[in-house]
Amino acid sequence: MPKDNKQFKANFKKVYDDLYTLHPSSNNDEFRFRYLRVDWFFPQHIHNVLKQTKELGKRYFLEDDLEMALYGGLLHDVGLVYKRDTASPLGHEDRSGEYARDALTPLGYSNEFIEKVCECIKATEPSYHSTIPEALLVRNADAYAHMISMHFFAKANFSKDIASFIDWFSSKLDTTYSKITVPELQEELRPTVSFYKKMIENYENYQERDILTLTDDL
Repeated sequence: MPKDNKQFKANFKKVYDDLYTLHPSSNNDEFRFRYLRVDWFFPQHIHNVLKQTKELGKRYFLEDDLEMALYGGLLHDVGLVYKRDTASPLGHEDRSGEYARDALTPLGYSNEFIEKVCECIKATEPSYHSTIPEALLVRNADAYAHMISMHFFAKANFSKDIASFIDWFSSKLDTTYSKITVPELQEELRPTVSFYKKMIENYENYQERDILTLTDDL
């Protein structure tokens, strides 16, 4: 729990509100990254990550600075819209860190605190490995939120076609699971990952199958 919970709530609400207005509104159908619209992205991902940050923190990261981790969870994907000028999401963690510094400095947080928030943000990148406990918490919360929500399936609605979605899903599934570092969560999610992989394999096996081959063994 933050040391000054009242002040933290006021600060957190301001950062949240500013972040919310940065994202496209729900009636902006022309926005090219539709999955980042507030009506989907906030309730189905941001809120989910914050919930998992709190819950996983209580279960596995009892000594962590929850205030720091919650800011990391809130701001970890802001670079998907902030100063983004290409279709690729690569590098969005760096833009998220830049935004976090600009958002938290005026609120009086120390440079050490802010840089650790940025480390939490960096830790959501699969190839980045941090040793800071709060960063590990956010990394696990982000990945776990993806795995237990409708995120993967909803992304199909935002993809240009089913083939491109399957390619994305196959890659995203592996990288997301690789971010889980808590053994208990790895064990919990292993059957889900296996089932998803079987779904993908089934899709690929029958994508171009000649109907006549299905009767070969009859």
